Amino acid sequence: MRPLQLEMCGFGPYADKTVVDFTAFARGSLYLISGSTGSGKTMIFDALVFALYGETSGGTRMPAMLRALQVSPDEPTYVKLRFSCQGHAYAVERHPRYVRKAKRGSRMVQQNPDAALCEGENVIASGYDEVSRAITQIIGLSCDQYRQTAMLA
Repeated sequence: MRPLQLEMCGFGPYADKTVVDFTAFARGSLYLISGSTGSGKTMIFDALVFALYGETSGGTRMPAMLRALQVSPDEPTYVKLRFSCQGHAYAVERHPRYVRKAKRGSRMVQQNPDAALCEGENVIASGYDEVSRAITQIIGLSCDQYRQTAMLA
């Protein structure tokens, strides 16, 4: 599995839409994400694992804790990941559970967690758990296996 592009919005310290373009790096290379304490490095890993499996990279943060505190109540929280695996290109979008402003009126409502996985224009899985199962089949790794092999401290 090769990440191509990661987009986060309202996610952890990334209140505004933030895009990480992994295609800018040389093919076959390792990625080093560095920065000072509190700069958002772990949240990039959390976003990758959350997009794929609906969990966080270390398993200590709960998905309900992923919404940025400084984001406006009417802004969404989501992660989108484009990746390739075995010659196929996929896109996964996942939303955690969070409280948002209602589409009508001024009350607050709960946004339920949701996910969708596409290959090209075709939706191949939808729903939080269904997407996680499909990702496991495509990549060939469970969430724990992915964390152990792809996320090296």
